[in-house]
Amino acid sequence: MRKLGFGFLLVTVSLAMVPPATIAGQAGTPPSVKDKAQVEAALSSGQTGEAPAPQDVKPAASTAAKPAAKKPPAIRTEPIVPAYQNIKERAAVQVFFVWLWLSIGVLLYFLRWWVQEADRVFKAKFYEPVESPRKDNPLPPLLGE
Repeated sequence: MRKLGFGFLLVTVSLAMVPPATIAGQAGTPPSVKDKAQVEAALSSGQTGEAPAPQDVKPAASTAAKPAAKKPPAIRTEPIVPAYQNIKERAAVQVFFVWLWLSIGVLLYFLRWWVQEADRVFKAKFYEPVESPRKDNPLPPLLGE
């Protein structure tokens, strides 16, 4: 029976410590702004990821003659407001906080359970016999001895 209880404890704690998004297989990282900009630039220039057609191929000499012009960094004048990008991101944050507080609650429940068990054993004077059979050893006896 103790093995079954210990197995249940391990399963419960492991489920509490793993976020639900990981269990559902949705633990991928969302694309960054840089990734989105690269995709948009590729779509606007007509690149589809396929090999270029023969008429699109330019001679190497003409591309080597022109150095790539660097664009100055864009200066943003509008205020940056911290907010969710979309409803999916907002739901992900809410799920994370629910998982976090649920994990804390489960761990506090087990801590309270172990303290109650220790108090029960102490009140039952399990480790304090009236006449100790081990007078030479001041440590309490171990379970199973």
